[in-house]
Amino acid sequence: MLLAGALALSLVLNGFLLYSRPLVAADYDDLQEAEADLRLTQRLLARCQADHHQQDSLLALHPSLLPQAVPTAATSAQ
Repeated sequence: MLLAGALALSLVLNGFLLYSRPLVAADYDDLQEAEADLRLTQRLLARCQADHHQQDSLLALHPSLLPQAVPTAATSAQ
């Protein structure tokens, strides 16, 4: 969920920054570079989301892989 929010924020901010001012010929190269960076960021975020989804799915299938809770001083004193 956090990654989806980061992706949405990234898209909105990049879109605003890219299209809030008129294009001039000198900005065209910068625009292409920014769009390439944006596409790379989107791919990396999508890969992270897929990895986290896979980890969540594996943990759901094998709950024994979840770490056991470690007792704290407050719980062991009771």
